[in-house]
Order: sequence, then structure tokens, then C-alpha cells
Amino acid sequence: MKKQYSIFTLLAFLFIASFSCEDLEEEPVGLLNPEAFYKTPSDVLVGLNGAYSAIASEEFYGRKLSLSLLLRSDMVTIGDQGTSSRRIDVDQFNMSADNGMVSKFWPKGYEALAAVNYAVEGAANIDADEEVRKALIAEGYFIRAFIHFHFVRLFGNIPYIDFPFKDPELAYNLKETNVDDVYAGIIADLEYAKEWLPDQQNTRARASKGAAAALLASVQLTRGNWQAAYDEAKYVIDNAGAFGYALEPDFQALFDASLPESSPEVIFEIDFRGNDQDAGGNYSRDYMASVTGIRGDSRHETGEGWSVAVPSMEVYNSWDSRDYRKAVSFDTVTLINDDTVHYSNWDQVPRGVARPHIAKYFRYPGKSGINARDSDQDYPVIRYAEVLLIAAEAANELNGPTAEAIGFVNQVRERARRELDGDAATNNAYPEDVTTGQTQDSFRDLVLNERRLELAFEFGRWYDIVRRQLGEESFGPGTLEPDNAFKASRDYLFPKFAGDLDRNENLKQNDGY
Repeated sequence: MKKQYSIFTLLAFLFIASFSCEDLEEEPVGLLNPEAFYKTPSDVLVGLNGAYSAIASEEFYGRKLSLSLLLRSDMVTIGDQGTSSRRIDVDQFNMSADNGMVSKFWPKGYEALAAVNYAVEGAANIDADEEVRKALIAEGYFIRAFIHFHFVRLFGNIPYIDFPFKDPELAYNLKETNVDDVYAGIIADLEYAKEWLPDQQNTRARASKGAAAALLASVQLTRGNWQAAYDEAKYVIDNAGAFGYALEPDFQALFDASLPESSPEVIFEIDFRGNDQDAGGNYSRDYMASVTGIRGDSRHETGEGWSVAVPSMEVYNSWDSRDYRKAVSFDTVTLINDDTVHYSNWDQVPRGVARPHIAKYFRYPGKSGINARDSDQDYPVIRYAEVLLIAAEAANELNGPTAEAIGFVNQVRERARRELDGDAATNNAYPEDVTTGQTQDSFRDLVLNERRLELAFEFGRWYDIVRRQLGEESFGPGTLEPDNAFKASRDYLFPKFAGDLDRNENLKQNDGY
């Protein structure tokens, strides 16, 4: 039988996608010989953009990975019960080792790693100034850290790939790297990236110095390295002016794909090109607007959504309606056959679901195709508000709820009270500022809940549940999404892709799969 090389997807050296340096618009350039190709900084950027392209694909951040993270959390569950079983299984903690979501984003992630490792090798050998070469290497290291950070949190021990290789047989002999060593590699990559990347890039879809520090803060927070997490977050805060970061005045503007420029709040984002039929395959294809949109909706010329990933009623009901972020995050009224219909009647259309739907992606998808698929949304991987909350959480673990830690949260809440109507701002009374008198435990819970609301439906809640081991209290009776199928001994990790385990005896499946 003919071998199928999936891990690292041997497109490692067979595929590189080319982008415009200005907007990352993809144009596949075919099969290239890496040794012959990497001659100039522009050549290296082509290779790096090949990795960015793999990340910005339907198989990775465009649907398979992002939807898996949404469904696994306690904020979103399945709406349309007729949707694919691979999605239902992720949501209901019933995944098998050949789950159709993992079987797509696991190989795609390793394809991106393959592309970036060749680009890094190429950057080391080009004829260019040292700072230029090191900045390109640093950008590659950032991408490499970003992918490994996702995978180590999802799968535990994984093959850690920080080198290019040509021999396909190596894919069947690579050993797993333990979690601690994977994190050591991630941290080393991000520290190098922080040192050598520029303060700003020409787009927030390319890594910068601040992006490296912000991602490093998230990594250290995940590891429980509180001082390091605080230091990295504070570095970003102290240098926000140089990096061009600030809280977006209007929360809604963060999720409006029709706006021409990235928000100053976005530190790093995944870039999608709306209705880009020339990209080829599923590159630059985003489906989150479709899968979260309202079935039967007739507001948009592109057509209705699919009601696949829909919050539970408790997620909606437990969120104080005085919080402007709730109005931005949910759709509760829509047009069906040109009639205004409240969410309680959305089940009147076939496969519709009578619950409020996620509005962050479907309300303003920008240029897009049918059903709002292939939208113009760019997805913030990390934004300035999250850095403030990282600083608050880490500071609390170090010294309790200090005035500084409380102040970080209050910056986020102050923006949440501000609703813009044109140039006029309405300052609401809620959420109120956090006041003194908190205990370390109560403030910890407050910050985690603030993350849940501020970053709702932005693909990070599951990671918070895992790092704080909150599964049993998140899915137990009386919670936002009760699910007695959750097992702490199994479900904090996903199953590794069965196809690669079958071909490489050095890979070990996670317990329970």
C-alpha cells in the first residue's frame, strides 16, 4: 500500500505559499527546492507566509481547530443536532482517536511547522544584515512557538519539531517530547523572538516584539510561572505606546470585518481574506461566521448561517444584560422571511435553534461568500485586554489583590461600560469597578470570570479550564453546560491523530482513547 505522509505533511518542502508582503494575500507558487530557493529576505518571507497560510486555513484556524476549542468549552454547545458527528463528539466528550476534527488540524499544524523550519534554515544562510536575518528567524520562531503551544495544551507529549528534514522515513521514527521540554522550546523561541522582532510590523497578522512578549506571558501563565507571566505582561503594558497598543474605544469595533484597519487592541491576529476564490484549496477560508450564524437568517445577502455552535441558555441568562459586551457577543433578534423574529422562535425554521447565537463573527462578516463562509474576519489570537488580565491574575498570585492588580481589571471594565454611537459615547454604569476588600481567592475567581466574558467565544476558554483544572466544576450539575460525560482522567487532553500513531510506534496515545 502506498504510504501517506501526514505528520509534517511532507509539504514541508513541496509546498510554500507566496503572499504580498503588505496584506498576506496568498498565491500558491508550486513546488520549490528549498536549498535553491532561499537567497534573499523576500524568499524567506515567502516561506514564513507558507506557514501563516497553513494556519489561516479551514483545517486549522478557519474552522477545525477554532470550532473544536469553542465546542470543548463550557460557553458553547451544539445547536443543530443534525450536524456532523465529529463536531458532536468533541462537544460531548465522546472523541475517538480518528475524530474528523483532529485528523485535519493535527496534520495542518505540522505542515505549518515544516514550512517554518525550512524558512528558518533558509534565513540563517541568506546574504543579509544580521538584524534582518535574525528578525526573520525570530518571526519563524514565533510561528513555531504558537503552533507548539496549541498542540502541547491539546495533546500533552508531542513530537517537538524545530528542524527541517528531507527523509520521509523520519516521520515514522520521531519520538515524542515530554511536556516540560516542549514548553522549554516554546519559551526559548519566544524569548529569541522578543529580542529580535521589530516593535511593529506592517500588519497585525505578522509577529512583532510585543506579540512575542504577550504570547510568552500567556505561556508562563499556563505554566503557573507567576513572576515570569507578570513580567512579560507588564513589559507589554509599559511599552504599549511604542508597540501601538491601546484598548479599542468601542468593543463592537473589534468584531466588525468591514472596518479597514486592525484595531490598536489587536496584538496578533490570524488574517483571512474575504471571499478569496483565488487562494486555492481551503487556504484563507474562514467558516466561523457560517457555523455560528443563525439558521433561517435573511438579513445578509450571503444567506443564513448553520446554527452549529450555539451558547446554552444559561450562558446567556447568567450574563448581566447591563454589560455592553453581552449585546456585542449575542444575536437575539433577526429577520426570517423578512419578519423580525425573537430567538425564542428561531426553531420555526428547519434545523433552527431557539437560543441566542454568537454575534462576534456573523453580525459583521465583511466581504464573504454564501452563508457568510469565507468571511473577512481576522481572529485576534491575543489582544491588549487579555494582557491586562494576565497581569492582574499573575499579580494576584504573587501578592494578592493589590491596587495595581485591581487597576488592570478596571481598565478592561471601564471600556466595557463605554458604548459608542457615532462619535458620541454612552458611559454605562455596569460593570462597576472592582473595589478593595477582595481576598486572593475571590479575586482569582473574579479575574477568571472576567476573562470568560471579555474573551467570550474567542477560542481561549477551554485552555483556561484546562490550566486551572476546572473541568468538574465547569461541567457538573447546575453549571453553564452540564455534561456528566466529562472525565478528568481523560478529557483534559484530546486524542492524538490515529493515522500517525498507526505509522509511528514511538507515539503514545493519550489515556482513555
